[in-house]
Amino acid sequence: MLKEKVRAAYGEIARVRDAETAATCCTPPGYAPDYSLEEIASVPEGAFLGEGSGNPVRAAQLQPGETVVDLGCGAGMDVFLAANQVGVRGQVIGVDMTPEMLQRARANAARGNYPQVEFLQSDIERLPLAAENADAVLSNCVINLTPDKAAVYREIYRVLKPGGRFAVADIVLRGEPGLIHKVLAECAPQSCIGTASEENQYLKTIRAVGFVEVKLVSERPAVAQPLESLVRAYAVTLVGRKPAACAGQTDAA
Repeated sequence: MLKEKVRAAYGEIARVRDAETAATCCTPPGYAPDYSLEEIASVPEGAFLGEGSGNPVRAAQLQPGETVVDLGCGAGMDVFLAANQVGVRGQVIGVDMTPEMLQRARANAARGNYPQVEFLQSDIERLPLAAENADAVLSNCVINLTPDKAAVYREIYRVLKPGGRFAVADIVLRGEPGLIHKVLAECAPQSCIGTASEENQYLKTIRAVGFVEVKLVSERPAVAQPLESLVRAYAVTLVGRKPAACAGQTDAA
């Protein structure tokens, strides 16, 4: 089962990864790292594992006092960055399905001073959170690993307040659909590329849920590329917004 394979892979990362071995799997030579040295120094030691494909916190434009949800929070890197921005009057909830990651995230939080931070174990396709409670939802190179991306975005839509927004870093594929299908068949399913979507289809999925103002704010080639030269993987950061006057979920593309 795909989810069990992903959980096992990231459980091992949580057990063995440290700052000296932090991956930069989506930062090719010549591109700036996702996180500055100042950002890494501002969070508890052990929170940065280098597994992301962008910096969604930077794109989210968080404000003091806001409520933020981070899907696939890992060891807490983006949670702690978000907490630094929303302050003690805000709230940041990290969600992850991997027990080892959550254990590490909670230990990191205990070493810092983060009364506004909470970590929950859950599948991000079905969140244990109230509707219309979050100002912003973040995710960093996680939704591409899920088998049902539409379900994840429906949950993001549900938990956001009217007018709330998301900032998601992810992996998308560009190329002829038939070639993309061939490439995916050859990839390990738990890899970042193995369950990634073709870019236009991914954007269509997001908009079909009801999000507006969906746009790509940054991109770069992903380091781990498919074998087929006419299919390329890109690390992208996307933002979007739930309509302020929301009359329920829509199927409009």
